[in-house]
Amino acid sequence: MFRTKLTRLFQIVLLSGMLLSHIEIASAQSNGGGQAQLVEGRAIIVRQGKEMEIDPYPMDFKDQDLIQTFDKGKVQLKLKGGDVIFLAPKTEILFEEKLETKGLVKISNRTLKLKGRLLARIQRNPATEIQIRTPNAIVGVKGTEFVVEFLSKATNVGTLKGTVNLSSLTTGDSIDLKAGTMSSVHASGEVLPITEFSGELMRDFEFAGESMSEKDS
Repeated sequence: MFRTKLTRLFQIVLLSGMLLSHIEIASAQSNGGGQAQLVEGRAIIVRQGKEMEIDPYPMDFKDQDLIQTFDKGKVQLKLKGGDVIFLAPKTEILFEEKLETKGLVKISNRTLKLKGRLLARIQRNPATEIQIRTPNAIVGVKGTEFVVEFLSKATNVGTLKGTVNLSSLTTGDSIDLKAGTMSSVHASGEVLPITEFSGELMRDFEFAGESMSEKDS
């Protein structure tokens, strides 16, 4: 009798643990991806080879979606959790997201593979990790506002607020860019010296509103 009750208790505990695990995973998955919204021009989401037009009404995007803007196309992306990305014309990003368990916490690892130009407003959130990758560089992010562009085989990064880490995929060299500074990874892979932030990086991002650094000051 005692053994039977003990066995049933063990089964209940085991099933409860499995149910809780599934609930946590489902909750983490529901927090993934985000919504894309057309600001002007034309843009599409490519999912498993199928093209879907992005319009002014927000539409969902998810892991492995390719988001592309055309000439004069501008898009705002709102990621689950509060991060906001603005895409300039003639830009494409491949959105990747993987769930990882660290201890008892579910972490969402997000990667945006970029060709073109974006402006990002990233919140500091222990439940999400995000990085921007271009063909020759990685931009490590933690709670900051910045611009990244990959043009003419070079990556240019400028920080508006907080700190961004820029590293070369070719050499492995990296630098930290504080607010008001910028740098580049040359087509050769060389990380160039830090300079003052150039307003030229902000072209095409007027639809993001006033300068984020001014808004938060």
